[in-house]
This record gives sequence, structure tokens and C-alpha cells, in this order.
Amino acid sequence: MAMSTNTSPNITLSIIIPAYNEEDAIANIIERCLKERDTIVRETPVERVEIIVVNDGSHDKTPEIARQFNEISLISYAKNRGYGAAIKAGFEKATGTIVSFLDADGTCDPNYFVGMCNTLIAEDADIVIGSRMTPESKMPKVRRIGNLLYVALINLLGDTKITDSASGMRVIKKSSLEKIYPLPDGLHFTPAMSCRAVLDEDIKILEIPMRYEERVGESKLGVIRDGIRFLKTIIDIALTYEPFKFFGLWYLPPSLLHAI
Repeated sequence: MAMSTNTSPNITLSIIIPAYNEEDAIANIIERCLKERDTIVRETPVERVEIIVVNDGSHDKTPEIARQFNEISLISYAKNRGYGAAIKAGFEKATGTIVSFLDADGTCDPNYFVGMCNTLIAEDADIVIGSRMTPESKMPKVRRIGNLLYVALINLLGDTKITDSASGMRVIKKSSLEKIYPLPDGLHFTPAMSCRAVLDEDIKILEIPMRYEERVGESKLGVIRDGIRFLKTIIDIALTYEPFKFFGLWYLPPSLLHAI
């Protein structure tokens, strides 16, 4: 009797941690990710987990602290290249069939990778976002309001119902990266990915709710500066991929014009 062979590829996960001046938080988030590896393997179809830290030109002790962990891979740049550039560098080095990232500031719990990986695999999705827009989220109010505005615009453009446009915790099929590239190098990397995904019918993007904690250390996000950049990114992507749909949002039919 011939022995059947399983030709399905092994499912592996690469966790990318972009870090810029995170000396107060980097050790803790690495330890938490290392601790969750066994849980991820036990409770999902993932067979192996690798962790890649990308030091994005930090001028504090972030790289020195990260080097103390032998079970991770470290990419280190002398100059700051940007949040998105750091994540993309991690993606390039990643060997996993699923790539993921979470912020180094301690706001996201790596245990949520369990639910995110299970959802990605079970639903055959391209991207799964950890949505921070939950009642128990500790996101600052001004950022919550801004996120609601951005996600409302993205949902109008894409006819979707995502709740978090800029979450810094996601899992993505590595084979799907070519669908969503190019993406920017800066902090607007995440809303650009969300917008790019919802405007393409061939990209399946889902969410799971997650708790969001107060960050350790000082935020790198400038509410006004980066808020304007986020909005410009969404508009630029809409104009590139769905210009008629974008302009259609502002179109008033003649019957309505006559009634005004």
C-alpha cells in the first residue's frame, strides 16, 4: 500500500519588532514574544516562530539590549530610516510563510498572535489586523478620534467595515506582500496598508479585537503632523487606485443640486 504524502507547506511565523529609541521597553517586549512562541505553536497551525528586531537608528541602548537575546535576529541601522522601512526590512529577512509585526512600546500583547494567525489561516485572509478600538483600550482620546475619522474615510472608499486603520499589530501572508506593495517608509505605513487593502477586491483584510495598553516611554507620533500625513496618504492611494470612486464621494447628482 503506497504511503500518502502531505504536500502542504509548513506554516511558519516571523514576528518583526521595529524599534527606535525603545530602551525602556525593548527587553520586555522581546521576552514576551519569546514566551508566547510555544503558545502560538501549540494553539495554531504554526509550526515555528522566529523573532526579528529591527533597530532603526536608535541613539540610546536599544541595540545593546536587543543583542543580549540570543534567540532573536537583529537588524541594526546606524541612521533612522522610518517605521515602515524598518518593518519592510524585517519582512525581507523573514523566513516565515506568515509575517507579522507589533510595536516595541509594550502597547500590544503578543498573545493576540494566536487569534490573528488562526483567523488568517481559517479564513484564508491576506491580512488580519488587531483592532485597538475596543471599550477597554487605553488609546489616548485624541488619537482615537483621529483613527475614527481615517477609518470612516477608508470604509467609504472601500465599502468595508474595518474599525482600526493604523494598528501596529498585524499578520500577513508573506505571499500577499506583492499585492499591497509599494508602501511608505514612515509612520503612515499602517494606514497606507489598510487603504491599499480595502481598495483591492483581491485582498482579504479582517480584524480581531484586542486590548491596547499605555505605551512605555515617549510616543514618536506627532498627532497633528502625522495626522495630516495619514490623511494625505489615504487620499493619494485612493487617487492612484480608485480615482473615480474617490471623486464619486464628492459628486452630487443633478436632482440633488436642483433641490439645493
